[in-house]
Amino acid sequence: MTLKAGDAEVTLDENSSSIKFSGSMRLANMKEYEQVADFLKEHGNTFDDSLVLDFENLQFLNSSGITTISLFILNCKKNGGLELTVKGSNEVSWQQKSLSNFKKLWPNIKLEMN
Repeated sequence: MTLKAGDAEVTLDENSSSIKFSGSMRLANMKEYEQVADFLKEHGNTFDDSLVLDFENLQFLNSSGITTISLFILNCKKNGGLELTVKGSNEVSWQQKSLSNFKKLWPNIKLEMN
């Protein structure tokens, strides 16, 4: 299942227990990110043991998008039990700066930078 969000796509990959982000996500505000938040809530709960949030192919994510992902991570932390991995690329500048901040929200997150 894939969600089209502006110039980006968010894809559920059940085979790898992951949600993959690609393109460039520049939605205007938090209201527009509700569709992404709903997708994460609905499909993030599909996996009982582990989930990978894969940002390697996402070239840009604005502050509203980072807030949306942060709120999802905090919800996962609150619910407990899920092993969460965040994958990113050292080649994408926003990922170098921002993905490590997710560990500040929940130290149990595994961060994999390629």
